[in-house]
Amino acid sequence: MQDLKATFGGQIRLLNRLTIIFSEASVSLALNRSSNIRSYNLIAALPTNENSFQYACQTMACDIITYNSSTIRLRTIRKFYYLAVDRNIAFELKYAPAIVSSNDRKGTITRAHRYHSYGKSKNVIISSGAKNPFQLRSPYDIANLGLIFGLSEEQSKESIRGVPNRILLSAEGRRFGKAGVVIARRSKTAEDSDDYSDTELEEDISDDESEDTDNSDMEEDNDTDEEEEEMKDVQPPKKMAKLEK
Repeated sequence: MQDLKATFGGQIRLLNRLTIIFSEASVSLALNRSSNIRSYNLIAALPTNENSFQYACQTMACDIITYNSSTIRLRTIRKFYYLAVDRNIAFELKYAPAIVSSNDRKGTITRAHRYHSYGKSKNVIISSGAKNPFQLRSPYDIANLGLIFGLSEEQSKESIRGVPNRILLSAEGRRFGKAGVVIARRSKTAEDSDDYSDTELEEDISDDESEDTDNSDMEEDNDTDEEEEEMKDVQPPKKMAKLEK
């Protein structure tokens, strides 16, 4: 990890993941007592039977549900699939084993089509599962593999971009707690004329501003003097002499 960070110089973000292989629900007791669980960015659950798969979808605090070569043909239930989707848990598909082994290729395609038939391939992510660098592929090749796995073109792109980002955000909320923030734009008509920004409040009144105010006062005085002179020039009309009877 340190060598990779030194090589790329902070251009990529490296995350660590814990994959838990379990067959009983009692694994949660060990996870709750563990003091190192928060040091992992992602937690992946690898259930080995149907009961543990249902527990992972319904209750377990995890981010990804994955498989291995021995559990690749594990049965999937529609009800628990949607429960996991509602909890923002992703279902993982690995392409590297499908490239290396023909048996894993058949099992991966079968599992992918089960995801499609049970849950329309919602919250599916495609990862490598590679054991050496030669098994890695580019994002464009992975998107094309998604078509073989029963995903649409849009789902293939989301499986390597949109869904992983949502899973990472959900994992951060699981680690540090969740909070809701509402951002609203204030309309211009609702602004109060008495409201000032912080920069305006911090600004000092300069001499120029005082001179401007003095000049404005002088102009007002001149205007009043001119109005008084005009009033003097205007003579009141003379009274008409009363007609003698």
